[in-house]
Amino acid sequence: MSDQLQADDRIRGAWLSGSLARGTADEFSDVDVWLVVAESEREALIKDWPTICDAITPTVLNQRVGSLPIFNAITPQWHRFDVVFGTPEEIPYRTRTTLKVLFDKDGLDDRLQDSGQPLAPDPARIRALVTEFFRVLGLLPVAIGRGEYVLGVSGAGLLRTMLIQLMLEDVAVEDRGGALHLSPLLPPERMRLLTELPAMSADRDSVVAVHVACAEAFLPLGRELAERTGVEWPTALDEACRARLNRDLGISLADS
Repeated sequence: MSDQLQADDRIRGAWLSGSLARGTADEFSDVDVWLVVAESEREALIKDWPTICDAITPTVLNQRVGSLPIFNAITPQWHRFDVVFGTPEEIPYRTRTTLKVLFDKDGLDDRLQDSGQPLAPDPARIRALVTEFFRVLGLLPVAIGRGEYVLGVSGAGLLRTMLIQLMLEDVAVEDRGGALHLSPLLPPERMRLLTELPAMSADRDSVVAVHVACAEAFLPLGRELAERTGVEWPTALDEACRARLNRDLGISLADS
């Protein structure tokens, strides 16, 4: 890949990122590549990327992620790689602990920081997760009342996912990595909590049990992170959700 990329004069440098750059890759890891191109050339290169990629390797999937300068690709052998198109102006904000140079035509690697600060919880992310968690949790009486236990399982899955996302916000590392590598990031007690959540099946007792277990794990952590980041807790939403669960299903959640 490196030779084909170097041959395009618009590409001024390429770096491995992700787990391969951090030294945490395993046999299941994908390949993440960060390409640097002048801002004036970036959209043209992005437009040409499917053709360039096909010249490097056949793919069964090669798609842009929305309007972002990112492509996901999969080869016929199911090797996965992601390509991100950056600009020289981004170099001073990136670090040698998260990037490993493949080639560098302009000496840009010298402008990388040695390392970065650990990520802090994002207040906007915390606010959005807490709000959405209450919204989904408050739909439990609808699923139970209608006997829609399959949809209840889907709702429980959403709550589990939001619980994981909230836990990850509390991980203070420079790069939290991809969505498919959880155990190296979360401390053992949180991995154990996730492992011990009730199994999900499409029946009333299971749906209720998973919703309650997720809520009793999510809400204390959500409140702690909200206080730490200065996010106002949605007290009215919290109280209305608890009241509905108690009124319709007799569920009293533990205080968070």
